[in-house]
Amino acid sequence: METLNMEIKNTAPVLTNLLQIVESGLLSENIYLTLTDEGSEQSLSGLRINKLGVTEAPIPEILKLLGIRSITLNASHDFTELSKLTVTLPPAEVEQYLWTFFRDETVIAELRSLFSNCRTIAFDDWAAITGASNLWNGLLAEVIRPLGKKDLEFIFYLGDPGNKLSFQVDEAIDLISEFSHHGQVTFALDASEAMKLWMVLNGVNPDTPLEGQTPSDLNKKYFSIYRTMDVSRLLIYSADNAILFSSDQQFVLSRKKVEHHIEISANARQDFIAGFSIGLLKHLDIAHCIALGLIVFGCYGEFNSKPSQQDLSLYIQNWIKDLEKPDSIHLYE
Repeated sequence: METLNMEIKNTAPVLTNLLQIVESGLLSENIYLTLTDEGSEQSLSGLRINKLGVTEAPIPEILKLLGIRSITLNASHDFTELSKLTVTLPPAEVEQYLWTFFRDETVIAELRSLFSNCRTIAFDDWAAITGASNLWNGLLAEVIRPLGKKDLEFIFYLGDPGNKLSFQVDEAIDLISEFSHHGQVTFALDASEAMKLWMVLNGVNPDTPLEGQTPSDLNKKYFSIYRTMDVSRLLIYSADNAILFSSDQQFVLSRKKVEHHIEISANARQDFIAGFSIGLLKHLDIAHCIALGLIVFGCYGEFNSKPSQQDLSLYIQNWIKDLEKPDSIHLYE
């Protein structure tokens, strides 16, 4: 039986290693499909080379309809037919049947072709996507599972479960766990979402006050969520730190604080995923992946545009300088 054994991760060595990695370049043969970005440079092939030297392409509309935020491909892909596909979704009242509108032979074939060339898949907030459980179950059953792949990296966000019924949340948790049969699953929550999820899973009235929770109390609740699921990693973050639970390590990584408007920006999760995915692709350990996600996220917010390699280096250097301040040392050790 797994037990709670939380480590306080020393941030300085992680940042020092990342600085070396960033300055040596983040170039990759992978292609990152994401939202369009005005600051990117168009290449002759129709793909974009972003400021980090990573090749990007706009994510096809059909993937947005499936509640996918971004994906990374192993190699180039012909998007011609995929970009032509259109699916007209019905009113939200029939959300439990939405996948049936994607069950066209051409649609399934093109999706299988794309996902056979895929490495990372990041989904949007489950609670914010109409019919997410039905869509993702269909995608798993009819596209991903038949491919027989076991090396995918899935990134899920729950969002606010407050407006969902408990059985719907239970179904979502079970479904996200099912993706673990085809790769590694990272399930991410902010601290507020984590507490709401814990209350739903434990039948606690949402109006019950939970003031006075110590870090130990919170970690026990977070750990109970992790043990409820069959996922590789549970990531819970607040404005101060990021907490990771997995089968081989559990740790707290202190964050560099950012302005509140950056923390709550509409693209905050998208920006974190961009850095986190690069870390996964470069086979960095999970602490480095999380830190790189936080660095890219922080740079996006600070510079209000896609950061360059120089921006990332400067951000890391400033974070390291923060660690050396006497009044900050205790926060990062």
